[in-house]
Amino acid sequence: MDMEQNENISQEETGYTPRPAWQVWLARIGLVAFILFLLFYYVTLFGGGA
Repeated sequence: MDMEQNENISQEETGYTPRPAWQVWLARIGLVAFILFLLFYYVTLFGGGA
């Protein structure tokens, strides 16, 4: 019974902590790079590979 109470208390104390700003910006930059890569890939693929 004590273990259950300790787990509930530790979960309530932590709560939500947002990600650091550098991780958010790195994810955004990675997403833009991935979209640009896909665009380049599709242009080459459907453009005849020239």
